[in-house]
Amino acid sequence: MKCVIIDDDEFFTEMLVKFIEKRDELELVNKFSNPLDALTFLKKEEVDLIFLDIEMPQMTGLEFVKSLGEHLPQIIITTTHEKFALEAFKYDISGYLLKPVKFKEFCDALNKIEKKLKKEKELDFNENYVFIRNGKTIDKIKKEDLRLIECIGDYATIYTADKKYVVHSTMKALEKRFSGNDFLRVHRSYIIHIDAINDIEDDSISFGEKIVPIGKTYLNAVYKRLNIL
Repeated sequence: MKCVIIDDDEFFTEMLVKFIEKRDELELVNKFSNPLDALTFLKKEEVDLIFLDIEMPQMTGLEFVKSLGEHLPQIIITTTHEKFALEAFKYDISGYLLKPVKFKEFCDALNKIEKKLKKEKELDFNENYVFIRNGKTIDKIKKEDLRLIECIGDYATIYTADKKYVVHSTMKALEKRFSGNDFLRVHRSYIIHIDAINDIEDDSISFGEKIVPIGKTYLNAVYKRLNIL
């Protein structure tokens, strides 16, 4: 995994560099003390993992996450305070490490990410079909029959017109799998098939008895994609 460090604590950064060097699956491609410099870099380069401090003078870590928009890499927060944890995990953060960080804690956070990525492979598809584990069987479903994907934490509920499946996967992985012309991400937690949208009221979509909100950060992109006059 290609990774970067964003932290204005020089001593901790150097310690983290040594930790990364001990893990063969990690490749450190850059490190930044200024999150604004990191944003410029990430607009040009893709990375798989970010080690991110929360308290920085130019921009907080959570402000940095918000500025990344829809496509987030894996992110491990590094901070001296527990108080930011609840808000951080609202942004699909992959790990939260309290400074000073021990090497075992660092490895535990990485191992958790690797297990999560491995489990995401349980959901597979080709150009026209998706294969979803359903107990001891695997159901073959046309992608065009999928209506809505709702993701909470590491689990997602995938709805067809008359059935739903619960799978172990993250929104990031699902968005990659369903990023074609027929699917539209409308919220941090929702991807919807365009054919399932009948009307939009108060920036919300009705899906049966469920109300699907359109997130503020997605609103302009959704309206543009739907070619709203």
